Amino acid sequence: MFFSDDVGVVFEPFAWLHILLFVLIFLGILLLYTYRDKIAHYKHERRIAKGMALFALGWEFSLYAWKLGNGITNWADILPIGLCAFTLFLGMYSIYFKNKTTFAIGFFWTWGAMASVLFPDISYSYDRFRFYQFMIGHMFFFFLYIYMIFVYRWVPTWKDLKRSIVVLLLITAIMILLSQLSQENLMFMLDSEGTPFSIFEGHGYLLYLVGVILTATMMMFIWYLPLFFYHKKIR
Repeated sequence: MFFSDDVGVVFEPFAWLHILLFVLIFLGILLLYTYRDKIAHYKHERRIAKGMALFALGWEFSLYAWKLGNGITNWADILPIGLCAFTLFLGMYSIYFKNKTTFAIGFFWTWGAMASVLFPDISYSYDRFRFYQFMIGHMFFFFLYIYMIFVYRWVPTWKDLKRSIVVLLLITAIMILLSQLSQENLMFMLDSEGTPFSIFEGHGYLLYLVGVILTATMMMFIWYLPLFFYHKKIR
């Protein structure tokens, strides 16, 4: 039953379990910030970084194993096609190979991880594996980027934000085309599926797309605000 795709206990938004997740995120950020120098100067730091990347990869593959084990074989559900998946794989690549360029692109997409934890599109709770796979997966790949900011002192710039927006717009264009051709809802390019993007529905497909794209872009600008003040302080 633990690995079943049948919903047992229903996840309750903003109940004690949901709030606990955000407490854990806060504590994780606090610990990484507090011990950033010790980690940075630790002789096996690269082993820690690569270990985090490999754990994230293995945890992601546990999702595909869970889907196949429950008879979910549709290509759109199996393939890692989505903002969170793209962000995750960029994060794994960045930390494993210590690549600042890919880090700076993916960082501005990490708002999707927090949005997924805040508004999870699953109904599973603590009695199902899928709950842990979903929540730990999204929280952990967020920590990958926080690790690189605190430990490697990588702070994305305005130029990085513009590059990140351009790359995401290109991906979005491809996802719109693929969604139309396959009628699979890739990256919510056809409908909201009950996510907060539902506020843009009911006014025509074009306005829905514009709303989704503008929201994503706005979130990336919001993600940049703390970095803007950081750079301003340094200058």
